[in-house]
Amino acid sequence: MSDTQIKSWRELFEKTIELGLGAALLTKESAQRLVDELVKKGDVSREEGKKLVSDMLEKGKGQKEKMETFVSDVAQRMIEKANVAKNSRVDELEQRLAAVEQRLSQIESTAGE
Repeated sequence: MSDTQIKSWRELFEKTIELGLGAALLTKESAQRLVDELVKKGDVSREEGKKLVSDMLEKGKGQKEKMETFVSDVAQRMIEKANVAKNSRVDELEQRLAAVEQRLSQIESTAGE
């Protein structure tokens, strides 16, 4: 088997992995099945197949991390545009309101004496 064939299979896998979601969802088992099929056909050796599985999983991990960051950023922008209060802000306002209610109650009890 020539280096050209190996490189072309690697390029094929890399292009497939670069598609994004598929890479993020790629499991070790599914990657192994793909590579086992290539080994069975004689397109790659067992050793090259192990490297391909490792490469595919690493690229998938990177794509998953990028996708998670992207989704998180989009969600944050949507929350900001919707002008929705964060939990920490709501908690702060609840504490301030409780303090005001307590002061008001003290003023009312003092005025009633």
